[in-house]
Amino acid sequence: MPTVSIVKCSDYDLEKVYHSIHKSLSLLNGIDKMIRPGMKVLLKLNLLSSSQPPERAVNTHPIVIRALVRIFQKDFGCDVSIGDSSGSVKNASTFNAFRITRINEIAEDTGAKIVNFDKDEYIDVYNKDYEVLDKFRIARSLRTVDFVVSVPKLKTHGLTQYTGAIKNMLGSIPGNGKKNVHLIAPKPTVFAKALVDIYHMVQPHLIVMDAIVGMEGNGPNAGQPKKVGLILASQDSVALDAAASSIIGFEPMAIPTIRFAHQRGLGVGVLDTINVAGETINDVSVPDFQKPSSGAQDFAGKYLPDFLLAMMFDSTCSTFSTVNHSNCTRCYECIRNCPAGAMSKESGKVIVDKKKCIGCFCCDEVCDFHAIEMKRSLLGRTLLGMAKALGVEKVE
Repeated sequence: MPTVSIVKCSDYDLEKVYHSIHKSLSLLNGIDKMIRPGMKVLLKLNLLSSSQPPERAVNTHPIVIRALVRIFQKDFGCDVSIGDSSGSVKNASTFNAFRITRINEIAEDTGAKIVNFDKDEYIDVYNKDYEVLDKFRIARSLRTVDFVVSVPKLKTHGLTQYTGAIKNMLGSIPGNGKKNVHLIAPKPTVFAKALVDIYHMVQPHLIVMDAIVGMEGNGPNAGQPKKVGLILASQDSVALDAAASSIIGFEPMAIPTIRFAHQRGLGVGVLDTINVAGETINDVSVPDFQKPSSGAQDFAGKYLPDFLLAMMFDSTCSTFSTVNHSNCTRCYECIRNCPAGAMSKESGKVIVDKKKCIGCFCCDEVCDFHAIEMKRSLLGRTLLGMAKALGVEKVE
């Protein structure tokens, strides 16, 4: 039975965060025996945006990273690296993400090494037990270190509903490789299976989630910061995601990444079979946490069989992009990041070819100006309306 530790942490004061993470790790029996002095430890961050400051709750907060570096360097005597590949394919975007989140300052102060996955050597990973992705490339450093710590941010996601430990490993793929995943898996359910394929081959040894301030609403970039006041830790990404998603009001097995990973035996997604240490889920739940606008399938997940749930998930999550030109700054980041080539310039304006748009949210993820609006299909809007009529809360 996997353990998920839940520890309160009221704000991003360094000493509070340090002690909360330390306590969360102490509640995971045997974790101290896994980490030995001299080990090479890689902190795999969640750096979606290359321009959003820490208070926007888009990226892993730098204080969490600073506390983890301190723990692994000073308390465990390890050689620490900090790495990721940002959500944007713009040149130097990951470099800028390290700068905007002040990770470069942490590295300078502590001697920790920064690993830009986009500049790292890569290796090909082959998955014999795949469902969608049989081969993909990852940053080589993920295979050369002794211990990988995933440090996701607690957020909602318009395409996958919730994004946490499982989805964080998508950032193991450098640069354009992430766009290729969206092209191979354009529908939400298939994309979730692809994420589980990636997680299957790049499972971290430990997960420490930054849930002090999460993101609610239409995450992972266009939502709003929401105080949750928690640090979560586990050695099982699926179990941690089940606990974290439940805290913010989801039915865990209605989240496709959790359900598929559980069904494939890659972790435990059923709350009754997870040992929760520290705080209880009921005591720290956030009942008013706003879900993304496609949240009706959370209700359906309690009643529908898997094949109908998958159909509803794809219908309610399937979208196409539109542009709010009054907010658009014409940075054209959306055009650069569109894997389907559905966005282009016309007289300086960004336009969307709806026939090409695969609704992958890549444009929405990299737009820092709320200029992208994801529109639902008629079927999706109808299903959401039906769910509202049946009493589903927090569906917009």
